[in-house]
Amino acid sequence: MRQRFPHPIRLTVMGEALPEETNRVELDSEKKDSSGVASPRVTYTYSQNSLKMLEHGALMGCQALEAAGAVDILDSGVIHPAFHLMGTARMGNGPRNSVVNAWHEAHDVKNLFVVDGSSFTTSAAVNPISTIGALALRCGDGIWERRRECQ
Repeated sequence: MRQRFPHPIRLTVMGEALPEETNRVELDSEKKDSSGVASPRVTYTYSQNSLKMLEHGALMGCQALEAAGAVDILDSGVIHPAFHLMGTARMGNGPRNSVVNAWHEAHDVKNLFVVDGSSFTTSAAVNPISTIGALALRCGDGIWERRRECQ
């Protein structure tokens, strides 16, 4: 074990996929939850740009490991699925170019709040759950503060 695994290291290549018309979240008319509500269906395929970006990142990672003296490099390839869905309900100042306002309330549907990664206009190289949680707490505080306006 000491010879084979003296100092293991793992590199992960992350990139941001460009918007693709073929990638989407839809309601599945055939699959329903226990209340009879249509289930979401995610359709996602890596674009050629994304695959090239991941390939380039893997090559650069291998070169960095070799330069550091790595003896045995294993490449797991592209992991399917490995993504966080974001950007489908962009946050902004008006309905012309966004879906929700700064408090996550939909521009076109009063009292509808969308609090998840869909309001992000871009992503970072980390899991978005902490940011989503913080935004959800902020949204909840905003709803509580403005609760009398909705009556």
